[in-house]
Amino acid sequence: MVKEKKYLRGVIFLWELFQPYRIWIILMVQAPLLSALYVFANNYSLKLLVDTFTSDEYQNIKDIFFAICVFVLAQVSHGVSWRVSNIAEWKVEPFVRRDLLLKVYDYVQHHSITFFQNTQTGIITSKIKGIVDGYDYILNLHHTLGRSLCTVLLSIFVLLFVNIYIFSFVLLWHVILISIMLPMCSKLNNISNDYANSKHKVIGNISDNINNIFSLFYFSKRSEELKRLRSLVTNESMTKHIQLEKYNCRFALIFNILYWVMLFTVLVFLIILKDSSGISTGNMLFILLTCITISVNLWEFITGLSEFFNKIGDFNSSFSLLTVPHDKVDVKSAKNIKLFDGSIIIKDLSFAYNQGTPIFSGLNLSIKSGEKVGIVGYSGAGKSTLVYLLLKNYLLDSGEIIIGKTNIKDITSDSLREQIALIPQDTLLFHRSIAENIGYGISNPSISKIRKASQLANIDDFIDSLPDKYETLVGEKGVKISGGQRQRIAIARALIKNTPIIILDEATSSLDTVTESKIQNSISSILDHTQSTVVAIAHRLSTIRHMNRIIVIDKGKIIEDGPFEQLLKNKHGHFRKMWDNQVNNMIV
Repeated sequence: MVKEKKYLRGVIFLWELFQPYRIWIILMVQAPLLSALYVFANNYSLKLLVDTFTSDEYQNIKDIFFAICVFVLAQVSHGVSWRVSNIAEWKVEPFVRRDLLLKVYDYVQHHSITFFQNTQTGIITSKIKGIVDGYDYILNLHHTLGRSLCTVLLSIFVLLFVNIYIFSFVLLWHVILISIMLPMCSKLNNISNDYANSKHKVIGNISDNINNIFSLFYFSKRSEELKRLRSLVTNESMTKHIQLEKYNCRFALIFNILYWVMLFTVLVFLIILKDSSGISTGNMLFILLTCITISVNLWEFITGLSEFFNKIGDFNSSFSLLTVPHDKVDVKSAKNIKLFDGSIIIKDLSFAYNQGTPIFSGLNLSIKSGEKVGIVGYSGAGKSTLVYLLLKNYLLDSGEIIIGKTNIKDITSDSLREQIALIPQDTLLFHRSIAENIGYGISNPSISKIRKASQLANIDDFIDSLPDKYETLVGEKGVKISGGQRQRIAIARALIKNTPIIILDEATSSLDTVTESKIQNSISSILDHTQSTVVAIAHRLSTIRHMNRIIVIDKGKIIEDGPFEQLLKNKHGHFRKMWDNQVNNMIV
């Protein structure tokens, strides 16, 4: 039942995309039906010619004029119908393909952070490609399955008017064929689906290796990763591929045997009818040509059906990407709301990942608008989780977070994040120009705003030293520039947003001492003049000494709260212990 719902969902998904183009789609799929009439007309015109020439009635060309007209009309209508279909294709295919790709991408990008944490990027990319490839194949089925099926059905029906016995036998043969082949098609689909899943797994592994290619270089693991990939392909993908090919061969062989039985039986029966003068030469030729037409097109249909189940298996496997429901972080009543101050109030907050051990239990915290607050604690204390909750990456188990006097549950996640500037610890840039990366947080940024943000982040001199300056491409994830330069670009990208709240999540952790000092001076200068609320998650305690207050978190609870100097004076306090450890060069 679950599988049927997934198939139905895929059909509904495609149908919604096709709806605006339904007239063009009708014009596109008319060609297979007219192709079937074309085959019938050809065979029928030959029958008329043979019957006329083998009788004593033939006098001149007038006696075969009708047969000639049928033959010519068949050629013209066949060509016209397929050219109309070609025109309809260019009116439909590129546009639906675009809509499909955008809809799939949009659905994927609205998954939660948890989804992307648990799913390989390569698998996601492979499945998106599988959906698009499946669409390309499905939209062109009228060229293969549609034409063959229409020809077979029409040809069987035509036999009814020629010889009832031949018709009955061919119809019975088709019933037997379908009853044997359909269950095999179902099994073929399952095998194909398994093979498709194994391919996605292999592509995901390759993508993971490419994303971490420098680790392979630095640890000399290329040979080992090749062996690992070989093992995965051999034991997973190749095994399932061989199973699929074997079943395809068995599938085709059974059809061949049934086809030989049908054709041999019809030929013997026609010879008997001819000997008993029960059938004309033209009808005998017509029946034989029709049976051969049925056989050829049925073989094309069956092999096409086999390929269809292979492709649809891959499509269904890929489409599973769209059957994963979104984790809801927005209630239906949530609205886009403008925040005019950066005050933060946390009331009785409780939260745990996946109903595991609670990170927070009844947490309370109040930060005034414009206040500069540092948050510190050992690894696993809950610092980063607090940032995730402020950004509405997860739903709270209980309690409230109120920003700018508005409960964040009443604000859409996109609206909330637009008004919070985040400078993360791990900066990943787009493979675009430096200017595009810095201006990414706002719409249509001017170069003057980009330059101002760069100056505040102390990155402008470096950018101006580059040959292409602000038009320099940074490479995938920013690999063409250093970690410190990436971090300063991330700081500029956050500052250009000019938001009520700025969050620094270990913003200077990846920088050298000199660069860190320069950026700290820049940030300190900015903080002295900005009205924004600043929340800084820090590992290096010296970087937050100029904050208004420092909050120490341990095991999800606030255990100390106060100015830097005050906390430092408490010799038995948690903060003082962390400070002493860092001063004595002990990494915490």
